[in-house]
Amino acid sequence: MEIYKLASEKRDVAAKAKDIRKKGFVPAVVYGHHLDPINIQISEAEVAKFLKTNSIGSKVLLLVGKEEHLSILKESQREPVSYKIMHMDFQALTTGEKIKVTVPIIFKNRDSVGSDKVLQEQMSEIEISTLPKFLIDHVSIDVAEYDLGDSVLVSDLDVSKDKNIEVLSPQESQVFVISHAAKFKEETPADEEQIETAADEAETPEE
Repeated sequence: MEIYKLASEKRDVAAKAKDIRKKGFVPAVVYGHHLDPINIQISEAEVAKFLKTNSIGSKVLLLVGKEEHLSILKESQREPVSYKIMHMDFQALTTGEKIKVTVPIIFKNRDSVGSDKVLQEQMSEIEISTLPKFLIDHVSIDVAEYDLGDSVLVSDLDVSKDKNIEVLSPQESQVFVISHAAKFKEETPADEEQIETAADEAETPEE
């Protein structure tokens, strides 16, 4: 798959972030082990387009003027109310040097589970270490391949069998389980009651 190219430009470090945003740009920074941090700004339109198909951990060719930096989106900060992107961090990659990154787990064909069953997600992301050329954006799981009672661990995932990628998340961790909907609903109130009881006990003053 072709690497996404994201255009940016160097920004004035003396300029206030709010002023940069008023002009329609998102403040950002790109850094790396062999690269001094570069303060940049990206147009809001470019950011919106990029985030339609990419997320944290995605690989991107960051264009800074005439420079090109193969990077990953390391972090993005959003405004709590409007959810507007406020700042972005990119980590530059070095050929031949492994990188640790957390990638999201995407569950495909959720509708195939059926109304009598429920998909209980235990993990939403997984941590890996690999060379830039083997870096993946996400881990995909086709739920349609599983049925009631099926449980999947990290060790069962295809990425755990990839010799070019080291999975850092515990192999014995459960990724998801497909349970009977009725049983799941029966267990939920009991759990909530235990939480409420514990909260009441914690708030009760000692005599």
